[in-house]
Amino acid sequence: MRKVGAICLSAFLTTSVFAQVTVNVKQQTIKQALRTIEKVSDYRFFYSNQLPDLDKKVTFEVNNQSIEATMSKLLSGTGLVYEKKEDNQIYLGVKGSKSGQKENKKITGTIVDDNGEPVIGANVSIKGTTTGTITDIDGNFSLDAMSGATLLISYIGYETQEIAIGNQSVYNIKLLEDSQALDEVVVIGYGTQNRQAITGSITKANIDAYRDVPTNNIMETIKGSVPGLNVGGTNRAGSVAGFSIRGQNSTRDGGNNPLIVLDGAIYDGSLADIPSEDIDNFTVLKDASAAAVYGSRSANGVILIQTKRGRSSSNKPEFNVNLSYGISNELKRLDVYDADGYIQKLLDYRIANGMDADPDKIAIYLQPEEAKNYNATPDHRPTFSDPYDQFRQNAYNLKANVSISNSSELATYYISAALTDQKGVIMNDRYKNFSGRINIDSNLTNWLKVGIKTNYSIRDNSGSVPSLNRAAQFSPYASLYDEDGHYMQYPQTISSFISPYWSMATDDTNKSNHLGAILNAKLTAPWVKGLSYEMIYSNTLRWSENYDFYDQYTISGQKSNGHGQRKLSNNYNMLLDNMIKYNNTFNKKHNVDVTLLYSREYRTWESTSAYAEQFDNLVLGHNKLEDGKVQKVDTGAGESGAIAWMARGTYTFDGRYSITGTVRRDGCSAFSLNRKWATFASGGLNWNISNESFMKDVEPINNLALRISYGSNGNQSIDPYSTLAKVATSKYLFAGDPSYSITQGISSFALNDLGWEKTTGFNTGLDFSILKNRLSGNVDAYFTNTTDLLFSLSLPSVSGKTSMLSNLGKIKNKGVEIGLHSVNIESKDFRWTSDFAFSLNRNKVTTIYGEDNDGDGKEDDLISSGYFIGKSLGTIYTYKVDGMWQQEDKDNGTIMSGMRPGDYKLQDVDGDGEITSDKDRQFLGTSKENFRWSLTNTLEYKGFSLMVYINSIWGGNGYYLSGSNTPYYDEYVNTGFCNHTVFDYWTPENTDAKYPRLDYTSNARYKGTKYVDRSFIKLQKVALTYDLSRFVKPYGFNNMRVSLSADNLFTFAPHWDGLDPETNAGETINAFPSIRTYQMTLMFNF
Repeated sequence: MRKVGAICLSAFLTTSVFAQVTVNVKQQTIKQALRTIEKVSDYRFFYSNQLPDLDKKVTFEVNNQSIEATMSKLLSGTGLVYEKKEDNQIYLGVKGSKSGQKENKKITGTIVDDNGEPVIGANVSIKGTTTGTITDIDGNFSLDAMSGATLLISYIGYETQEIAIGNQSVYNIKLLEDSQALDEVVVIGYGTQNRQAITGSITKANIDAYRDVPTNNIMETIKGSVPGLNVGGTNRAGSVAGFSIRGQNSTRDGGNNPLIVLDGAIYDGSLADIPSEDIDNFTVLKDASAAAVYGSRSANGVILIQTKRGRSSSNKPEFNVNLSYGISNELKRLDVYDADGYIQKLLDYRIANGMDADPDKIAIYLQPEEAKNYNATPDHRPTFSDPYDQFRQNAYNLKANVSISNSSELATYYISAALTDQKGVIMNDRYKNFSGRINIDSNLTNWLKVGIKTNYSIRDNSGSVPSLNRAAQFSPYASLYDEDGHYMQYPQTISSFISPYWSMATDDTNKSNHLGAILNAKLTAPWVKGLSYEMIYSNTLRWSENYDFYDQYTISGQKSNGHGQRKLSNNYNMLLDNMIKYNNTFNKKHNVDVTLLYSREYRTWESTSAYAEQFDNLVLGHNKLEDGKVQKVDTGAGESGAIAWMARGTYTFDGRYSITGTVRRDGCSAFSLNRKWATFASGGLNWNISNESFMKDVEPINNLALRISYGSNGNQSIDPYSTLAKVATSKYLFAGDPSYSITQGISSFALNDLGWEKTTGFNTGLDFSILKNRLSGNVDAYFTNTTDLLFSLSLPSVSGKTSMLSNLGKIKNKGVEIGLHSVNIESKDFRWTSDFAFSLNRNKVTTIYGEDNDGDGKEDDLISSGYFIGKSLGTIYTYKVDGMWQQEDKDNGTIMSGMRPGDYKLQDVDGDGEITSDKDRQFLGTSKENFRWSLTNTLEYKGFSLMVYINSIWGGNGYYLSGSNTPYYDEYVNTGFCNHTVFDYWTPENTDAKYPRLDYTSNARYKGTKYVDRSFIKLQKVALTYDLSRFVKPYGFNNMRVSLSADNLFTFAPHWDGLDPETNAGETINAFPSIRTYQMTLMFNF
């Protein structure tokens, strides 16, 4: 591998890039064609938007031809001419025009982009003439012009500006992005495509809008900003939030994970191994038509990630540095009872359980160790004012990213290194990460392009977090150490409560490594126009190290006189994609784009675990497992493979109508003997309405396109070997006899007909841009139907097994997604833009087993597993809490038998005076959200920029319910020897309490859970940035920015009493606090 990398690197650095052009232009305006040429070559064009014929549509093709031949075809039949200057700069003008008019004034100025960075090579000209210039490396320009003339400023990807020349001689100009131009080419599976030819639902995330708030992974960066991409919350250092696309299609764990494709190759690693700063493009394929090219893995959508390539504006290396440091605290503090609250809860507990509760006998009621500390001072000063404080730590987040980039005639390269060091808010919650990346691309010849992308990452999550249950139960009067200086095992005397410190490993190591390399090559066939062969070869090696040791001062280590283990695992993935592509235009109106794929994938994995206990010498721990008297070794290994063929064809007529068809056949070794292969197909249409002749005079509408698609995708979320019959070996011991017998038995049955979960879907969408692109966006509606769900089917006990996998059941999903971008205010010094995202999803189970055992004419629900016909996944079917029994209910005889004042009142559906599971359970709602929305506002004033991002998940009407706010079910809540989180429980003096009496779980006849709406609106990100570039340019910097930001700043949750509704952390003793971070970031380039 090293030799291959060295050979490739040597080739890249010793080979020149030919200046030939290969491009296929189909029904594009001349302006669009110029952008297309720029994307495939090193040439840059400068012109005034007032030039004639720029909107004329052209169709032509050149294959490895000179720029002169290319321009001849492009400008044929127009009134335009061009002039080629140094550094591959080309200026457009009008035939026969002169610029010899006498000027009497020198105009100077600076041109910057949205971020305040200089725009190098922007075209500055005098309207109606060919007089012009370009900006230098600092964005400066200078030219002569007459007063009253008009400056034209243009740059590819930005809106052209016109500025009347008045009395002033210096102009500072900010260019604004042209959203329509930037979206012209879209990343799709196995390539790119013009926006007008897209038939599926594809969304590109606006990464740059959120880069000023540093995060540990890309999902935290874009959370909530892409309609239909559902990202969860996190509360641990370095953790990656769970995510899904368009609801839930499967009932299996891991069965709803989208496919991730990194730089064209399927990626099975963690997103934590890809620094956000290395990512250039993040695109989500949401419907069947867009994702069908990935067949059996795309039922849950596809995420395409492209890392950065080498770029340079001056043919010199550019260094980018991004440094940030932040302090963190709890989004909402976990409060436990202090000394006064602890004593009051102790008295309330005794009253609730019918015991005496005399405030003068506190020392008697306390445990011996607590009583000793209680009586240690006359004022009964507690050992800990806040017992939970000892399990907190000073949290911070340190990030550094350095990259070197260049684009020259020899090679294009991007090299980066990133470091993250984060401490969470809970003791020993720490995360470290180091990653490095090298991306190199080169044109070896005018018909062969090759590239290699390599990356390495190591994540370190070492450290054992204390048991949160025990941490919240730590008494204010407990002792911490014994006389020998060790943590006390029973800090409150009673043996039912063991110190949280005794739950922590003495030594804990948890490291994960990722090493990947992607080699890509493109061979253009010179003898056939538009024909090319592309190859992607990916190798990925992942390995992890998990070591731990528990000595005699830990709960588990004490019982076994110390125990430790070392676990090692290795995973290797190989992918080889071979593609033949053909793209050509006939008669200037008919474009054909075809992609053919043959793919092979191979995986292997192995694991080794060594365990030992009963150590005579515990000093070396897991580093000397052979010292343990009891030893155990576990090993495992496996392999799997997959093969696929795919064909995709797109036909576009006159830039107005596009039709796409895809078919893919997949084979996977994990599936059964009779169903290893499956075929998936899709089709789609795009009507670019704005290109119709009848739309030319409709001025408010700049762009309008209608998309319709239908297709099928698969889901291969099944463990290898799970369809094979397996035999297990065990030992049978005889009492009193040291010998044993070997026994064998069937551990799993052969599943010769187990197949793929299959999702078919319909999508319709509308893309639009109006009011001179001041308002743009898209609206999508979709319907999907997933069949052959992998369900666990119960078996009779006489079979020797309790269950087996089978293809049963159907799930339907439908939903709406809206994405909007608006330019609200735009003036010389001030700009305000907004981005809005909205998504709504509904799903339901349409069938499971298909059985009607009760004879009511309807299919039976699978109540034990929580699946109900016609109801959504996550449906809550249980007793409804309908208030609280009070003393007056007891006094007037209306209280239910077995219940007491302070117990939850459960709704008696059938009115028989009892609560029974078969008659009184009812549908309360669902844990699924009602809808999601987010709003980002960006305000820019001179050198300042303020970004405010609000993210929301909303329930209401029975949606987004949770049963996690249940402190009354916590361990030891009804005792007098353990502390607890502060909660509002019922007492005779507190009858309006939210929660029932302390002994509710222990003594109430009927028990129920009160479900609470998790709806929230979160101030997710805020960033204030200032551009320092004008101050640092004299010192050799190209630009510099400083940013103050906050992440996870504030949450409004009208119904939630717990820590964070986003992570479902309720008001319970095991709730893990979420992290709020305040950061300062310095970004500069030189």
